[in-house]
Formats: sequence, C-alpha cells, structure tokens
Amino acid sequence: MAKFLLFIALLAVVYALVRASRRRGKPPPQAHKPEAMTQCAHCGVHFPSAESLSEGERDYCCEDHRRLGVRS
Repeated sequence: MAKFLLFIALLAVVYALVRASRRRGKPPPQAHKPEAMTQCAHCGVHFPSAESLSEGERDYCCEDHRRLGVRS
C-alpha cells in the first residue's frame, strides 16, 4: 500500500512540474492601451477619435451627422 501512495505522490509532483513549465513558456498578457475618445458634435455620442470624421474643429461619428452639422 505504501508503494501505491508513493507512486501517486510521484505522479502528482510530475504533473505539477509539467504545468509549471507550460506556464513559464507563455508571454505575459499585453495590457490594453487606452484610446483617445471624442464626442460627436451632432448627437453627442462618445467614440474613438481614430474613427472620427472631422470638419474644422468639430468631430462627427458618421457622414450623415457631418453633413447635418451641429444640432441646436
């Protein structure tokens, strides 16, 4: 019975070592970089400035809102 328990303990150690070596090989997850946001001059929706359509100093979320201009 002692040999059986020793065998189970040995398998557990080998399993733990294999899992630890797999974790070491993976690169750490990349941190998400915040993106600059802007607000549509027509509807007020906030969205990434990389997706904006600009006219003068104003940003718009879509072509329709750019054509309509600033809502009063």
